[in-house]
Amino acid sequence: MISTPAVLDTCPRCGTPTLVGHSEGLLIRATAGPLDPRGELDALTAGQMTYDVQPLGLPRKPYLIHRNAWRIHADRKYAVVATHKCPPGARAPHFRPDPVPLFIPYGEPIPDQPQF
Repeated sequence: MISTPAVLDTCPRCGTPTLVGHSEGLLIRATAGPLDPRGELDALTAGQMTYDVQPLGLPRKPYLIHRNAWRIHADRKYAVVATHKCPPGARAPHFRPDPVPLFIPYGEPIPDQPQF
């Protein structure tokens, strides 16, 4: 099963910012805004899947990892997002920008002038 880093894109139907990537072989389109525990519960009861936005690799890129019962029960380490659901009556925007690859900063920046 192939997983790819998520990119920031817009929904072709309603224009909402979304994270798009493959998770374990499935194409996932998730709303870019993170959820708190209550928002995750609302999303799950509405029939939406939830995902951890986990940084992996170097440079750090966000991967969407499905939240099963074990991950939901454990403490949160990463931002949680839900699958995207368009509002009723949504219309496609006139202009869709290209997807933007995302990188997550990691560690302290290296100074231009080392102290030694």
